Amino acid sequence: MKTYKYIVVLLPLIILTGCWSKYEVQNMNYTTAVGIDYAEGQYTIYAQLLDFSTVAKLEGQQKAEQPPVWVGKGQGSSFTEAANDLYSTSQQRLNWGQVSAILFSERLMKERKVGEVLELINRYREIRYLAWLFSTRDPLDEILMATSFFRLSPKASILHNPEQNYRQHSILAPIRLQQFVLDSNEKAKSSYIPELSIRKDQWKENQKPRELLRFSGIQVYDQEHYYARMDIQDLSGLPWLNKHTIRLPLDLFSDKKLIAVLVAEKPKYDITPSVKYDKAYFDISVSVKAGVNELHADVTEQELTQMAQKEIERQIRKTFQTALEKNIDIYNLGESLFRKNPHEWKRIASGKQHFVLNEDSLQAISVNMDIVYPGRYKFKKEILAVP
Repeated sequence: MKTYKYIVVLLPLIILTGCWSKYEVQNMNYTTAVGIDYAEGQYTIYAQLLDFSTVAKLEGQQKAEQPPVWVGKGQGSSFTEAANDLYSTSQQRLNWGQVSAILFSERLMKERKVGEVLELINRYREIRYLAWLFSTRDPLDEILMATSFFRLSPKASILHNPEQNYRQHSILAPIRLQQFVLDSNEKAKSSYIPELSIRKDQWKENQKPRELLRFSGIQVYDQEHYYARMDIQDLSGLPWLNKHTIRLPLDLFSDKKLIAVLVAEKPKYDITPSVKYDKAYFDISVSVKAGVNELHADVTEQELTQMAQKEIERQIRKTFQTALEKNIDIYNLGESLFRKNPHEWKRIASGKQHFVLNEDSLQAISVNMDIVYPGRYKFKKEILAVP
């Protein structure tokens, strides 16, 4: 009986193999960002490695040196071959499970290689779809080498954590890989990738210029079709028709003189499509609340409200016109027609891009501005006409 008990106890120990395939944390390098380029039939992959011991910062502790950033470069005729080229000099196992940012070069998109890259990412289970997706026209390695303030880890930069900047200055909404894949597969919807660039002349550390990341525009890419690039200066109307907008500045001028600076919060909008004579038309209504940050002229609240409404309408129309010249449906107006009347959309949609817009598609724009916080100072009193 005792022999039987010993067998029962020892048998599982013999059968169980243990953690032979387990990898120790200290024996792996963790890729935190990936940049992908394509030129002359060759893929080039840039992998950013960070020392995770530098990511956490103890309270009151100031780092004496900038945390190290390693960027590796691999090349090959395919994405996998380029990754294998990286492995040849990786001193330890590369782990891709911590990738939080993916960067496409403009050349990669123009060569229509995004689909091949996405297919590989979909097959490779380590890289997650929650990574942020960006594009750039700058050298990929320079983007990946950019750091943040106060010797913080690059994890504190726009590349890895764009939401913090967006909450304060909602000009261009960051996009996750998952959302881009969903949008690019919609026939009636155009998708864009935010563009990053390096600015060298705005901030200094101890009188030395620092290279920092910024949003500089978008690259519009949809269903293996590259449309065009739009500069950040041409996208002033985009935040007003974006459900993710949180906080947006609005400068009001009169005869090139600054009158006031408002801060709008969480605008709401509605698009009403219609079809007449085989052409699509759209009416837009925007509702927004704002506070007054600066007031440089003696104006009434009604006058300031009217100025703000006209400026918002101007920005929306300007961005629409700039995008239309490049055959871009920047506000996804066609999607609203597809959702409400798919039969009409299918009848008038033209080309592989299912474009439904024309010069007169954007009709009435109604803006309702409510100034809820005038600041510490009162507006000029309105003079009521006596009947």
